Amino acid sequence: GGEKGEEALGGEDDTGGGWGGDDLEGLEGLEGGGGGDGWGIDMDDLDLPSASPGQRSSANVGGGFFAPPTMGTSATLRWQQASSVPGEHVAAGSFNQAMELLNRQAGVVSFAPLKPIFLSVYMGAQAVVSGTPGAPFIDSAMHRNNDNYSWSARGTDGLPAVCVSVAALTDRIKSGYKAFTEGKLKEAGEIFIATLQSVTVACVDSKSDLDELREHMSVCREYITAVLLESTRREKFKEDPTRNMELAAYLTHCNLQPLHLLISLRSAMSSAVKVKNFNTAASFCRRLMELNPKAEHKEQALKVLKVCDTNRTNEIDLTYDERNPFVVCTKSFKPIYRGQPMCRCGFCGGTFATDYKGQLCAICQVGEIGLKGSGLINSRQQRGKAAQTADDFDMDE
Repeated sequence: GGEKGEEALGGEDDTGGGWGGDDLEGLEGLEGGGGGDGWGIDMDDLDLPSASPGQRSSANVGGGFFAPPTMGTSATLRWQQASSVPGEHVAAGSFNQAMELLNRQAGVVSFAPLKPIFLSVYMGAQAVVSGTPGAPFIDSAMHRNNDNYSWSARGTDGLPAVCVSVAALTDRIKSGYKAFTEGKLKEAGEIFIATLQSVTVACVDSKSDLDELREHMSVCREYITAVLLESTRREKFKEDPTRNMELAAYLTHCNLQPLHLLISLRSAMSSAVKVKNFNTAASFCRRLMELNPKAEHKEQALKVLKVCDTNRTNEIDLTYDERNPFVVCTKSFKPIYRGQPMCRCGFCGGTFATDYKGQLCAICQVGEIGLKGSGLINSRQQRGKAAQTADDFDMDE
């Protein structure tokens, strides 16, 4: 009976022709396998709850797409984009751009002396905050206007915290004054040179601070010149009375503090008497008396003046004319009188004979002699491309 049954079914895999096989010609009008009316399926009679707008369809579970938010602009990148102040680029870590700006604005060509200054400014503008155990550290940019800066899609409008400030430079200059008073010329020179070089990355936010910064540059330039004159006089021209006397005389024309000018006049007065240039010594005595010195110094100057008045002669001829205004070239250590050609350092403004154009400045040691820049920018509020003077400043104080 079993065999007959198998024969009747046509075998396990043999589908009878009664099922139509692969012949689908009669199904062309059916869509989606809904079945005919004979099945009695009516979808309109079903009472299905409607899906809430926030409810995800079960058909889409696992197929969603997450779009992360667009990364914003970092503070350091925004500092670079919004500023042409070299110090702010240094704070952002953009050393190459800062060097390009310094070269274009101030004629700076030697950057090796500025490396420790750059590193100090960069590290001072960054902070690292520890997170939870095992999590990476979080870098945080430091701003000098913490009270009034904000963030937007474009980044921050905050100003980077720069450790070189006017107050810090003022303290350094005071240390330089002290060393100069004590006769520590090497130490004084190092302090004033470092202070002058630090101006390259200084950042200010008011006209008064910019005025003071420019004044600091002038002070450093004058004192470095004085240190170079006195050091060269002691070391190089110790056995040359003429040059020794000339450099002592030039030193008295540097723009120094009254106490330091008095010291230089006493030194020049003593040197002039030693070489028997009494006329020159008498001039130093009179200038010294105008500074209202101590009683003992005044008494000494009066004695020298009395001797000079009785001997109105000069034993040696000097390249020195006190009545004709001049500046000193710190390469040749010779005067450049008014009207004579000269060139200046693009950064510090030091004066030199035209023979030294293209060489490294002996005062700031970073600028090129004769390379004129557009002007160092120390504030975002300076008008135009740049300005060396505080007159080009656009800010409401």
